[in-house]
Parts: sequence; structure tokens; C-alpha cells
Amino acid sequence: MDLGKKIIEMRKNAKLSQEQLAEKLDVTRQTISNWENGKFYPDIDALVKISKCFNISLDDLLSYDNKVLEYLKDSTDVVKSNKKLLYAILLNILVIILFIIVGIIANESISIIVIVFTISIISFSYLFYQIIKKL
Repeated sequence: MDLGKKIIEMRKNAKLSQEQLAEKLDVTRQTISNWENGKFYPDIDALVKISKCFNISLDDLLSYDNKVLEYLKDSTDVVKSNKKLLYAILLNILVIILFIIVGIIANESISIIVIVFTISIISFSYLFYQIIKKL
């Protein structure tokens, strides 16, 4: 049985509405609905709360649902995540170098230099946002 169906079954056996379960787990009713419909999967913290709420082991909760296990593996794979961040940093550096070269070649136009500078600021801002989000 997949995780969404397990959550529905446990919730109904406990005579809880989606809203009531959401309050217990400190999430929205829509989040419960998305989990039950398989649109999204709970993160590891939510899984622990679900496990405690229904007094079920994580092993029993996650058994036979390979999609959730794969999702957890991907979402907690620090090495893979750090590689993506490293690629983003390298790409950002290459884009900045490319923009600098374009700016040097077209040094007659101040507007190109302003555009290069603006795009550089935006790309670095996005990169820093990603780094802060990981912390």
C-alpha cells in the first residue's frame, strides 16, 4: 500500500478529518490532501510526526512504497545536492566571465555594461539565495 493510502486509512481509523490531522502535524489541510493524493511526499520531519501521531514505526509506515523511499533518498543526498550547488557556482562564474568578455569587446556601449552588471547581480543573488536556503 502506498503512503497516501496508509495516511487516509490511519486518519479515518482515528476518526480524524484532514483539518484535524493537519493541526496535529502542524501543516495545512491542503498538505494532508496532497500527501493522500500522492502529489507530494512528507519530508522526514513530517514522517516522524505521522509515525508518532498514529503510533506506527517508520519502517511500517514506509514499507512497500518505493516512490517515497526514492524521494527521501534524493532529498537527503547531501553529496548530490552539493554537486548541484558546485555546478551552479561554476556556471555562474563562467557566465560572469562571458559577460565581462562581451563588455570588453563592446566597450563603446555603456548600456551593455549596465546589462552585464545587472545580470551578474541577479545571478549572484540567486546563487546566494540557494546557498542560504541550504543552511
